[in-house]
Amino acid sequence: MTWWQAAAWGLAGGGAASVLSFITGVVSAGYSWPWRGRKKKELGPRLFVLTALAVLGAVVAAAAHDQISGPWPAFIFGVGAPATIRGLLSGVEISPGSSSRTAVPVEARPIAAPPPPAVGEGEVREDAP
Repeated sequence: MTWWQAAAWGLAGGGAASVLSFITGVVSAGYSWPWRGRKKKELGPRLFVLTALAVLGAVVAAAAHDQISGPWPAFIFGVGAPATIRGLLSGVEISPGSSSRTAVPVEARPIAAPPPPAVGEGEVREDAP
């Protein structure tokens, strides 16, 4: 694979993640465009979700075409593409204004110790010095 082919596949992967995020927004807005609010019986967002999920399946199957031996594995790649991309994105945390900070995976963050138990009047804490 040449550098430009790898770059093209990387671009396709980034686009797939963005499209999947947008699909999630459309579905959570009740199959309407998120910037318009909920409207009833809107056909455009439903067709977008259907088409975008099909394109995601095609991109994933095309990316693995050298490793696919027949139609059944290609079909399975297409079926599993949205779930696979969601799984890959589940470890990514994005917060507003975080462009200047280095992202830390959720698993790498230290877990805070629980607060000490409250002491009632007349009780002695055993963990106190």
